[in-house]
Amino acid sequence: MADVIVLGDVNVDLIAHLDSYPTQGQDAFASSIELHSGGSAANTAVVLAQIGVKVSLIARIGSDPIGIKALHALQEAGVILSSLQRDAATITGLMVVLVTPDGERTILGYRGANVWTDPDQIQEQEFRQARLFHLSGYALLTDPQRTAALHALAIARRYGLTLTLDAGMVLPEVTRNEAREMLPMIDILLLNLAEAHQWTSTVEPEECVSRLLAIGVRTVALKLGQEGCLIGHSAGLTRVPAFAVQVRDSTGAGDSFAAGILAGYLSGLDWYRTALLGNALGAMTVRRIGAGVPASQARQIASLLQAEPPLTDAQNYVQSIQRVLDAGCLPTELQKRR
Repeated sequence: MADVIVLGDVNVDLIAHLDSYPTQGQDAFASSIELHSGGSAANTAVVLAQIGVKVSLIARIGSDPIGIKALHALQEAGVILSSLQRDAATITGLMVVLVTPDGERTILGYRGANVWTDPDQIQEQEFRQARLFHLSGYALLTDPQRTAALHALAIARRYGLTLTLDAGMVLPEVTRNEAREMLPMIDILLLNLAEAHQWTSTVEPEECVSRLLAIGVRTVALKLGQEGCLIGHSAGLTRVPAFAVQVRDSTGAGDSFAAGILAGYLSGLDWYRTALLGNALGAMTVRRIGAGVPASQARQIASLLQAEPPLTDAQNYVQSIQRVLDAGCLPTELQKRR
């Protein structure tokens, strides 16, 4: 049985690197193009599985070649797929991801089979032994997936699971107002500054977090890009630095960050080390093309943060993780403890 249940999208990403966007009606040619598995929920589930968390994914794929690619990626990572639905009539979600030299991505997509996630195929017994339910905000956009998401959320509440929500950028105003009513039941809300502005009408990070906590969210994990992240909780605010890495492609970085936050929370790490894990997994992702992280390197960092006795101070954690990111190996002080 899974410790974490994730509900949301599975996609395949067609990632094209452009020198610049064309003006309307003009052409642009990619310097490279690659096909990768993707989807916010799938990305988070894959990274969780890669660092040893037992995770199940509720999602829907088509019966098509790109769906097979997505399925293989999930299987290889070790994601539990007993709740993965198949659709004979609609293709798997397909996203065209345009990446500019600064590493920023713009996505044009067709959500395909994701939209048709069937609430009647959700298996309640999957929730009985789980510890945490993670919902991707994209699942709230369109029925019947939206109904499936709310149904799963109700089951998770019934069994007392920790509830986490990755807000997403594309919630329209009507859906966002409905989702706002959901916030008091959310234990961990994950979002970036642009998303937080949609919910709070401010762009000042501390004020965003304060307003979201006032609504009733128990913990806010605010992604701040090159400035790291800000965690807001009952004990106050925890600001955690980013890691110095070269950005190649930001696709899936937020999904990897979410996996780090969830894994750190489940492991009983304090919020500082939990946020370091999220930042580190996000940093790994932006260094490569496509979503995801190198599994062995991610496990090294998770082991470092969970090591006993812990490193003596926060700066040692940051420096040790940076060395893993730079060299792909365990720092000397951790090797000596093994």
